Amino acid sequence: MYTIESKVGRLVEVRFWTPILGEEPGAWRRDHERMIAAMLNTYVFFIDLADAPVFPPDMITAFKETMRNETRLLRMAFLLGSSPTLALQMQRLVRDVQHPHRRIFREPREAEGYLSEILTLSERTRLHELAADRRSDFSGPSSQSPASVGVPPSVAGSGLSNPSSNAGSPPSVRSPGPKSVRYTPSGPGSIRFGGGRPPSGGNGDT
Repeated sequence: MYTIESKVGRLVEVRFWTPILGEEPGAWRRDHERMIAAMLNTYVFFIDLADAPVFPPDMITAFKETMRNETRLLRMAFLLGSSPTLALQMQRLVRDVQHPHRRIFREPREAEGYLSEILTLSERTRLHELAADRRSDFSGPSSQSPASVGVPPSVAGSGLSNPSSNAGSPPSVRSPGPKSVRYTPSGPGSIRFGGGRPPSGGNGDT
């Protein structure tokens, strides 16, 4: 399941969590294209995969196709959970689409820092809220753990990153449930596929 939203300016918020339903690859293509068409100019993606399962091949294909169509993308940050298999999937995906400003992170603070460099104040404020929610999920007794815990060294070295305008108001795309996307031409954007709410904890391999 997933949500794709734009609540403030150019910032597009995406969150995936288990399970990935069989119809979601096709729905993702449609919802993603509606969202970027609704953005008035350039855009920035924050993709939260901390609760996501390992993606099936058709979901990876859908991701790759949509990423290749993001011609006005400024930056994209993937936030991972503890799954090394999902990390390898994302590393290959980022490598294959060959965009220099797509990066993979394990720490919410680092993802926030990377995107914040080019965001407006209102966009940074919203991103900080998202990252703060995730920091509370990631925090625990092992606070001294390195950012790449649970990620293979090859990912940490080549795909997992450490970071060194005016805001528009996109139209709204909102769905109350599966297969019932409703497009409204004003207000902040939101698409939800699947029922329920995203979980609060990160997943490993499933």
